[in-house]
Amino acid sequence: MFELVTYAYNGVLTAVYRGFKIQKETPKTLTDPGTFLAGAVAGGLGRVAALPCDQGGPKGIMQTVGRRMPQFGFLMMFYCPIAHKLLPGLEEDPLSKMLTTFMVGAFAGVNMRVVCNPISRVMDESRRTGKSPIDAARLMKNKTILQFWYTTPNLIANAMYFGTLFTVFEGLRRFHERNFAPIVQNESAEEAFAVGEGIQEQPVGQRTRHRRPAVVDHNWNWENYTTTVASNFVLGGAAATVASTVCYPLSAHQYMQTVIHDSAICRGLTPTLLKEVPMMAVMFGAFSAIQPLLAPRHGVRCGFGY
Repeated sequence: MFELVTYAYNGVLTAVYRGFKIQKETPKTLTDPGTFLAGAVAGGLGRVAALPCDQGGPKGIMQTVGRRMPQFGFLMMFYCPIAHKLLPGLEEDPLSKMLTTFMVGAFAGVNMRVVCNPISRVMDESRRTGKSPIDAARLMKNKTILQFWYTTPNLIANAMYFGTLFTVFEGLRRFHERNFAPIVQNESAEEAFAVGEGIQEQPVGQRTRHRRPAVVDHNWNWENYTTTVASNFVLGGAAATVASTVCYPLSAHQYMQTVIHDSAICRGLTPTLLKEVPMMAVMFGAFSAIQPLLAPRHGVRCGFGY
């Protein structure tokens, strides 16, 4: 019993510490506009890909796609830089790695909703009343500041979904990289070093096979690039299938407690999967294609993984 209490106490302390560390790093991600732009474009393309299965209700296609762009932009901006910093080095402790991935994804989802829901709320109110977004925002502010968030789905359900999504995606991505598509190294397997007495070691004969962007992962090449895009497309769809299925009962219950009843999640699991799977597959694939161009410093893995 004492050991159980000790484990529980240490687990809570670890979770609180990591949550504090994640939130401490979050403001720093605002200096990464490349990741935001890559996520926004990828999110828009993903939502367009899901339009044949889900038109987005009465909001209209333009507003439906437009809402997803800032959401995915902020989501990836809040996730990738932090994951790229916190996840490496946890390979020796799979449970800790999984927990950290879940927490980074969950906090990214919550922070995204806190930022983006006022935008969505203003646009919905503007469409409903026919007023401009500025006038709609002013009317809502005059009532109460909570008007901007009162239709927000339960943040715990939202955090569970994105935490599960990124945890499954990272696990599948790492498994695929280890067993089927390892990163191709640009440098030769053995680097020759000239070591002189009293002088520093200097690498000799370093060569690269491809031209690549400056300031980036030295393993960037077209083979790694195309493999990453294709695999993340497939793995993103698989992760969305698992996350949507596992989190559906909680998410559907929480959505039904709000006024948002035109969402696919309120129509059943099958409509939810028909919307989420192609949307997330295209989003992850497109993000992996755009990220190296706009924010190459995150490396060949596009800010994912460890």
